[in-house]
Amino acid sequence: MNIKHENVPGQVQELVIEIQKEDYAENVDKALKKQRREVAVPGFRKGNAPMGIVQKMYGKNILVMEIDRMVNEQIEKFFKDNEVKYIFEPMPVEGKSQVDFDNPDNFSFVYEYALRPEVKIDFKKLPAILDFTIVPTDEEITSYINQLRERHGKYITPDTVEKNDSVSVDYGGEREAFFFIRDLKEDAQKAIIGKKVDEKVSMAMRAAFTSDATFARAFGLKEEELNADDPYTYELTIKRIGRIEPAEINEDFFKAAFPEGKITTEEALKEEAMNVLKSQYQPETERFFMNKAIETLLDNVKVELPDDFMKRYIKAVQKDMKDEDLEKQFDQYKRSFAWQIIENNLVEGEDVNVNRADIENYFRDYFVKNYFGNFNAESVKDQVDKIVADAMKNQEYVKNAYDMLYDQKLTALMHKKMNVDHKEGDFKAFVAAVDPKAGAAEEKPKKTTKRKTAAKTEEPAAEAPAEEKPKKTRAKSTKKAE
Repeated sequence: MNIKHENVPGQVQELVIEIQKEDYAENVDKALKKQRREVAVPGFRKGNAPMGIVQKMYGKNILVMEIDRMVNEQIEKFFKDNEVKYIFEPMPVEGKSQVDFDNPDNFSFVYEYALRPEVKIDFKKLPAILDFTIVPTDEEITSYINQLRERHGKYITPDTVEKNDSVSVDYGGEREAFFFIRDLKEDAQKAIIGKKVDEKVSMAMRAAFTSDATFARAFGLKEEELNADDPYTYELTIKRIGRIEPAEINEDFFKAAFPEGKITTEEALKEEAMNVLKSQYQPETERFFMNKAIETLLDNVKVELPDDFMKRYIKAVQKDMKDEDLEKQFDQYKRSFAWQIIENNLVEGEDVNVNRADIENYFRDYFVKNYFGNFNAESVKDQVDKIVADAMKNQEYVKNAYDMLYDQKLTALMHKKMNVDHKEGDFKAFVAAVDPKAGAAEEKPKKTTKRKTAAKTEEPAAEAPAEEKPKKTRAKSTKKAE
């Protein structure tokens, strides 16, 4: 076996792997004998089929697999021994290899690969990136505390409907419905607020709700089966009024809401609310920062890429890619590949690794905060450990958690290396800083505390990367024989 390589100017290099018959004959012969012992051929006892038949049935495939293994092994050894830094995957050079599996003898495989370009980043000369901290308003803090008070409040059944109540009603005979007054439009709310138990109210219910989804859920219907021409006008009889009487902010409330005793005063409660709300906004501001940092690096750091090689590589990986589609998307691919190279440059020598313990700790912290926040940690330890173990068995959950934790570490690294312009303010100020034209009309980002069902022990989905990155794949040295 022989490997030939001669450095030539430019990024794209060629590698020749020569394999003689004596290099593969012994392994192929062993594989054929093993196959003979295992194969059942009609007319012969298992393991006694003539070698000629076994050779005819399996010889070519076994040879292809052995040569493929040897070639890939030699390529990897060459890169490792010579400390070659390369991008993409090596690709066979069409027309230069000497391969004939129907008449096997010596083989010669010619591959081309692209050297990783040198990237120099002068961070001091880069434009500053906005790093914005969203500070919750007093109204948001009060709202958060009120939600906590309601969560630990007392359920009562008053006689008269008010705006924050829920109601159970009878309609159309023996049918029942349940809904919250806040799910009704303003006119419908006015029609029902002030009513007492056993009083009646008649209205077109579908138009009364803020959405078809809430209407269908309240009346036990399927949204997709609603009749577009039916206003669903019912006479409702109020049978029960439900109300949560918010807990008083006192010692009992603190014990119920924070059983571990970390919050014992109203001042500490407000600080906790401030920190929680800040953390809910953080993914939005971090995503903005990361996207701007990537954009700044791509616009200001020169990355030399071999266009022709890249196009061949993309078409080799994406077999159905048409030439016209490739031309349209090529600039986007180039930026994506350039970012991968810049990212590799950034993380070399830095601690951005994510290990199994990191992922386990992430799952444990997530489940404790979202499902066991009101329990003593020791009392639920075994239960949490089991849920975490189950989550770690799900490869999709693990991958999502890995991607998210890696992005967090990469973002932290960007904060350390990039020039940063620190600002803070409420959400409206953030929108104005990001896009002055958007103004206050922008919708608030969704809170990151929403999660999927606990029954499936689902963890939060990782944030999407700033730019799509084409999947890396090894270009095989040979094709499977038919």
